[in-house]
Order: sequence, then C-alpha cells, then structure tokens
Amino acid sequence: MRSDKLKAAATKQGKPANFAVFNQQNIIYFTHFSGATALLILEDGENILYVSGVNYEQAKAEAKDCAVELLKRGESVIDKIAMRLPAAKLCVDSLSIESWYAMTKAMRGENNLQAADYLIRDLRKIKDAEEISLTREACRIADIGVKVAGEVIRPGLKEKEVAAEVEYAMRKAGSDGVAFETIIASGYCCAYPHGTFLEKTIEDGELVIVDLGALRRFYRSDITRTFIAGKVGKKEMRMFETIKLAQQKAFEAIAPHVLAREVDRIARRVIEDAGYGDLFVHNLGHGVGLEIHEAPILSPDSKDLLEVNNIVTNEPGVYLPGLGGVRIEDTVLVTEKGAERLTHTPIVLE
Repeated sequence: MRSDKLKAAATKQGKPANFAVFNQQNIIYFTHFSGATALLILEDGENILYVSGVNYEQAKAEAKDCAVELLKRGESVIDKIAMRLPAAKLCVDSLSIESWYAMTKAMRGENNLQAADYLIRDLRKIKDAEEISLTREACRIADIGVKVAGEVIRPGLKEKEVAAEVEYAMRKAGSDGVAFETIIASGYCCAYPHGTFLEKTIEDGELVIVDLGALRRFYRSDITRTFIAGKVGKKEMRMFETIKLAQQKAFEAIAPHVLAREVDRIARRVIEDAGYGDLFVHNLGHGVGLEIHEAPILSPDSKDLLEVNNIVTNEPGVYLPGLGGVRIEDTVLVTEKGAERLTHTPIVLE
C-alpha cells in the first residue's frame, strides 16, 4: 500500500509514523476516493477514512486500503483523531492556522504534532504503474482535444466556441472533466500566458494558443499547441521556430539524475540567443498528477533532481505584447533512458 511507503519514509527520517491527512489530493492518493474529511494513517492498525453522511455510502463502496468511519453531524474530526492517539505523536500534511491550534490543543501540545507534507509530496513525485497508465489515457484524450482545436480554429469564431468544441470532444473520448480551465487565447490575448477573454473573436492572421488537459480517474494531462488563423507572418514564424527548438532541446535534456533547473536553463538559453529572453516569463515546467501543478518544478531556482517515473511538463513560451505569443507544451515521462512524450500532437504552425 502507498501508506506503507509513507510510514517507512517517516521512520527513516525519525518522524512519527502516524499521519493525519487533510489535503484532498493526498487523501485521493492513499484511498482512491474524493469527498472525505480526513484520513488517519496509523503506525499500527488499519487506516481510517472519516466521511460525512453525504458521502458515507459511496466511500464504503469505492475507498481502498482503509476502514470508513462516519463523521456524524456536529462531531469534530480533530477530536476523533486525537482520541485514537491519546499518547502518541502525529504528523499532519496541511492545516489552516486555526485547525493547527485546535489539533495542538487536542494532541496536548505542539511537541506531539509535526508538519510533514514534504514526505507525501516526495512520494507523489514518483508515479507508480497505475498512475502512469491513467496519465497516458488522459494524454491520449488531450491529444484529441488539440486535434479538434486545429480543425475548428478559423477567423470569425469566438475563443469560447473553440473551448466548447474541444471540451465536448474530450468528454466524448472518455474524459472525466477538464484538468484545468481550458485556455484559448488569440491575437493580443495570447501575449498573456494564462489570460484569455473567451468572448474575443479570432481574426485573420492571429496566433491562437490552445492549452488544455483531460482528466481520467483523478489524473491529469497538460498540452499546449499554437495555431495560426490564416496566413503566418515572418515575426510569428520566427517566434514559433525558436520555441519549437527550445522545447526539443529541453526534451533531449530530460533524464534521471538531471537537475530540473538545468533543463530550464537549456531551453532558456535557446530563447535568449534568439533575442526573446525577456519574453520568457514563466518556468519551463512542472509536475503533473493528481494536481495540474505539483512537484518537481522545472525552474531557474529549482532544487529538484529528476527521477525515473517523474511526470512533468515541458512548456517554453514567449509573449510579445501587442502581437501575441507562442507556447508549445507536452506532458513528459522521465524514463530510465531519458524521456518519453505522453502527448503526441504534431508540432506545426497551421
């Protein structure tokens, strides 16, 4: 079980092997269930998933590797956890300040409570076979969405109409939803890395950034392609070719035991050499899994070391105010021999 790996990691670092897990994605990671209030991982004994009445029957049917306990109206999950561990120390993943104080009081002092979210974060960085399989499926569906975008983008169409078409196509292909809010950004809007108005109408000759992801049983994908509505200009083509090269060079650098910041540096150098250094305003990439942004991070100041079975994005981009932007992104699996693209849509400007 995944919780056994967590307890082993905690013991190795001299941490308590009892964990109270409150972060929803972390709970999903250990139980394959969304909608619980908390999970108690016990050093000795069965894990306990605390669930309110509205999700209790579903949790009993779907949750794995735990006993499901009903959290009745008015009951405090913090008090219930503390009662299970009257004389033990406890690690927690994440709590608000108010809940931390309440847990400290219930556990009879801060000496019995330790924050150790990083232990779970480190586990989640390295995907197991099931996680990789689900991510592959999410990537397959995302490729379908991008293909549909390329087919429907044309002058006169609103950005939100393109978004509707691609999300419908992904749903039909098996997506459980979108991995994040779909970005369709055209013209001056695609100079904003995360910004789009959706009401804007695509005009002839404009660049169009399509950034989307699918969702399969909680696992996500992330892909970006840049299209052109109409005839491409020389400025746009030069930006596109620069980012295409930067993305390829970064992909070739992704491998086990490579510093994430080094991969970022390689892509950034290509963009700087082309004169666009000041226009690459974000990190090269991030981990993808239960969350669309998770560890490891590919950035200039990252301390992460890439490992086999990390899943990360590779997404260089440049953004020129008043003209537009270009971003190319794939979801990538770190393998023993290097890297494998999990998204496969051809990288062309058309």
